[in-house]
This record gives sequence, structure tokens and C-alpha cells, in this order.
Amino acid sequence: MKDRLANKKLSRRSLYLDMRLIGWLPSAGTALVLTVGLIAAFLFQKYEGDSHELWRVIEVIVPLAFSSQAAFLLVPENEQPLELLLACPQPLGKVLLQRLFVLVLLQASVAFLASLIALALPGGDRLGLALARWIAASVALGGAALFTAQMTRQGIFGALVALLLWAGSLYGGDALLVRWPQLWPWHLFLQPQDSAPMFYALNRVVLIIGGLGMIALAVFLLRNDERVLGVK
Repeated sequence: MKDRLANKKLSRRSLYLDMRLIGWLPSAGTALVLTVGLIAAFLFQKYEGDSHELWRVIEVIVPLAFSSQAAFLLVPENEQPLELLLACPQPLGKVLLQRLFVLVLLQASVAFLASLIALALPGGDRLGLALARWIAASVALGGAALFTAQMTRQGIFGALVALLLWAGSLYGGDALLVRWPQLWPWHLFLQPQDSAPMFYALNRVVLIIGGLGMIALAVFLLRNDERVLGVK
């Protein structure tokens, strides 16, 4: 009984430390960028009549902000791995998932609030569709960033991979679909008005499943303590 209470106390303390480690400043930065972007998109919509720009702001900014921060959640370059292994009362995979939970809570709260604001503006979309726009891309890019960071043991490589995937899909995704239409399930920024509802829903599901799969692989890699420590 005492051991169980002690473990709960350690888990709560670990969660508190993770919240301090991740911090609120990156989420505040996301909120600031979203605010400026939504204002600019609203003015553009007012004069040009294109309501889709409101949603492009959220679905483009949130996945990049989330994945860039996710890449540095648990990598040896940020923390002394030996001290981390000795100090943690729980497996490193659980530590990573706990930090990921805190990150999701912070960034998703900002994105959800921005979605509600966009819904209240003229030309607002349905809430379910509004959430699907940024959730799927965030999970996919976040999973890629986490997996790459654990594979290379360098958070910068995870962030770079996420940035390349983000930029490639944003600026070249539509062109790739013209050349290779079979790649439509992996287009991060596929637009619902450009595809049938069933295909858009499948695209979102594939991205989420792929992202969750990469997160699971990242957690699996943390089971090897020697690899985390850099032991050959």
C-alpha cells in the first residue's frame, strides 16, 4: 500500500516537472501566430470572399508548431541520459507519453480555441471538419518527428524531417497528386472541397493511424536503455 502511494506521488511529481519542462511559452507563441494569421485571413476573406483561408491558417500553423516541439520531448542531447534513467521511477516510454500528453493538452487547447473563433466568423465550417483539418496533420507530423528523434537520438533531425514533410506537402502536395494520384491518402493538407467526403475522411484516418504508429515505434525504441545511453 505504501509503495503504491509512493508511486502515485512520484508520478504526480513527474507530471508536474514535465509541465514545467515543456512550458507555456511555445503554446503562447502558437496562439500569437494564430491570432495574427486569423486576422489577416479574415481581412483577406472580407475583400476577396475566400473563406477557406481561415482554415488554412489553423491547419498549417498548428501541425508545424506541435511537431517541432514534439521532436525535443525526450532526446539525449537535451538531458543527460544516465541521470534520466536513474532519476525516473518509471520506464522512459511512459515518460515520453506523459510529456506528449502535456504537449497535446497545451497545443490542442490553443488550436481548439482558434477553431471556435474561426467558426464564429463569417464563412465558418462545421466543427468536426474544422478539427479534422489540423488534428490529422498534427498527429502525422508529430509521430514522424518523435520517431526520427529517437532513431537518430537528435531532436534537431526530428524537427527537420517534420519541417521537410510539412513544406513538401504544403507547397508540392497538390502537384504530387497530379503526377501520382495514388498518394492521396498521405497528403497532409488535402482540402475537403477538392475531394469526395469519403476520400477526405479516409485521408484523415490514414494520417492519424500512421502518426500513432510512429509514436508507438518511438516508445518501443526507448525500451533499449543501452541505445538511449549511446552504448554501442
